[in-house]
Amino acid sequence: MHKRVQKLIDVTADELGLDKYYLKRHSFVKEENPNEGVSYELTMEWFPNEAAETEEGLNPPGTAVVDVDLHSERIKKIIFVNDISYAHAEALTVIHQTSEQIIEWVEEMTGLEYGRQFQLVEESKNEMHFRSAVDNIPVYPGGNIDITFNEQGQLTLFSIHGSFPTEDQVQWEPFALTSEIVEPIALDHCKLMEIPVENEQKWISVYGTSMFFLTNNGGKTISYDQVEKSIIYCNSVEPITWSHTSSASTISLEKIDLSPEISESEALSNNKEIDRKRSISKDEQTRIITEVSRLLQQELPDDNGQWKLTTIQQEHNYLFAILHPVKKDFRIIGPKIKVIMDSKTLKPLNYMDNRQLLDVFRDFKEAEMPVISKGEASEKLRSYLEISPVYVYQKGRYMLCGKIECSYVVDAVTGEMISLDE
Repeated sequence: MHKRVQKLIDVTADELGLDKYYLKRHSFVKEENPNEGVSYELTMEWFPNEAAETEEGLNPPGTAVVDVDLHSERIKKIIFVNDISYAHAEALTVIHQTSEQIIEWVEEMTGLEYGRQFQLVEESKNEMHFRSAVDNIPVYPGGNIDITFNEQGQLTLFSIHGSFPTEDQVQWEPFALTSEIVEPIALDHCKLMEIPVENEQKWISVYGTSMFFLTNNGGKTISYDQVEKSIIYCNSVEPITWSHTSSASTISLEKIDLSPEISESEALSNNKEIDRKRSISKDEQTRIITEVSRLLQQELPDDNGQWKLTTIQQEHNYLFAILHPVKKDFRIIGPKIKVIMDSKTLKPLNYMDNRQLLDVFRDFKEAEMPVISKGEASEKLRSYLEISPVYVYQKGRYMLCGKIECSYVVDAVTGEMISLDE
C-alpha cells in the first residue's frame, strides 16, 4: 500500500472515530464531472469489530463506507449500513441538534460557503438536502449535498456530488428577463405530445412546453439535455441507410465496462486532470454515421432508412451515438438506439435498443386526434409559465439565464389544463 493511501486511511479513522472498526477493503474509482474534469477517489469499507460479511456477500449492519477525494483529501461520502453507527466522533452525534450546527459542519467538511455556494432545498426531522447555488440562485448542472440521521441522532449518511461554482467561474450580472421577453419564445416551444396514462391504459394528446434555459439577453435558448448531459453533437436529419450488399467486415460486439474502478497506480499517477469535452469534426461525423450504418446493417438489417443520428454523448472513453426514428412520433417515451463507440477510433463496440422495454405500452389505447390548435393551447399555457433565474455552465463559465418551465399541459382534445404532477 502506498504511504499516501495509508495516511488517508489513518486520518479518516481518526476523524470519524472508527476505533470500533477495522478496514476490510479499499479500492479506487475515477469520477467524471462535466464541469470540473476527472477526479480520483479512495473508497474504504470499514467493518465493525468481530463482524463478518453476510452469506449474501453484503456488508454487515454498521459498516462504514467512506469515499475520500485524492486531490483535495476531503471526505465525499459517508454511509453507515442499515442506519447503524459505532463511530464515536463527537461531531457525528451532536450536529443534528440544530439546522445551524448541521450547516456549519457541512461548511467545514466541504470548504463551501452556505448561501454563496449551496442552499437548503428540503429539511425534515432526520434529513437535510442542499443544492449548489450562486448567492442562493440554483446552478445547472447542479451539485447535491445530502445528510441523514438515525433515530438516535447519529449521522448515517453524508454525500456531496456534482458541481459547486467558485467566484471566478461566475459571470455576474443582474437578472434582466421579463414576461414580455420570455412569453413569445416559450410559447413558440409549445408542441404536441402524447403521454401515457397508466391507470387508464391509454395515450393522450397534449400540448406543452419542455423546460429550457434562456440567456439573460433573451438571444439564445439552451435545452435541458445540452446542459445536463455531455452532448457534443446534435441533430443529423438524414436517415441512416445502406446498400443491400453485405458489409466488408463483421463488427464483433464487445462487453462494455462502465465501472469507475481503477488501480492504485492509476489513481495516484493521475491525481487531478481536466477532461474537456472533445469536439467532433465534420469528417468524424461522417465516419460515425458510416460506422453506425455498418452496425445497423449487421444487427438490424430490416431497419434500413428508419433511424437518424440525433445526438452524440461522451462518457468515460466512449461515445454514445443516440438514434431516434426518422418517422415523426409525438410520444414522449419512444424507440431509441444507443451505439457505443470507442472515443478515439470511432469503432462501434456494442449497442442498446430500448424497443423491448416499450412492450409495456403495447396494449395502451391510441391517443385521440387533437381538436384544439397549437395557438389556442399556447394562450391557455401563457399564465402558467414560470420564469426563474439560474446559473448555467457554458464554455467554462456560469452564465445567468432564465429557467423557463410550465408544470401544466393542455389536453389537445378537451382543452382541459392538466397538472404534470398528476
